[in-house]
Amino acid sequence: MKGHVDKAVAGLMALLLILWLAPALALGTAQASEDEHDHSGVHEFHETMEELGEHTEQIVKAINHEDWQWVAKEARAIAEHPRPPAEERKRIMAFAGDRRAEFQKADQAAHAAAATLADVADTGDGREVIRAFADLQATCLDCHASFRDDFRQHFYVDK
Repeated sequence: MKGHVDKAVAGLMALLLILWLAPALALGTAQASEDEHDHSGVHEFHETMEELGEHTEQIVKAINHEDWQWVAKEARAIAEHPRPPAEERKRIMAFAGDRRAEFQKADQAAHAAAATLADVADTGDGREVIRAFADLQATCLDCHASFRDDFRQHFYVDK
């Protein structure tokens, strides 16, 4: 039984590592080009996304330390992150255009997944924390897959 449990934990940790690295690997050279451009049109949004990435990295560390309170704290910071100023939100929604509802749904899904992760972390069930974190990462990845390239092109490259 112990060997089976160890394999299950190893599998979950491998999944966690893959999910954690996927956004970083997806950035590739696009990150370099983004950093070279002015973020004045969506500066606060850009800063918030950077902070969300930092909270995500902290969650990985907290999971590795099996510090469920730390996981909950970082997940709540993601779930309750500040909104960009009204002018930026207008520019972002104008960019989203007829995909505005999809963009808002993806944002809501990420907030809900982060809140769920915080709640699960409060229970102290490590396996469920890892599953909830995988769900959060999937919401991030789905949104990025749907919007990131077009967003960068619109706000950073075409400027």
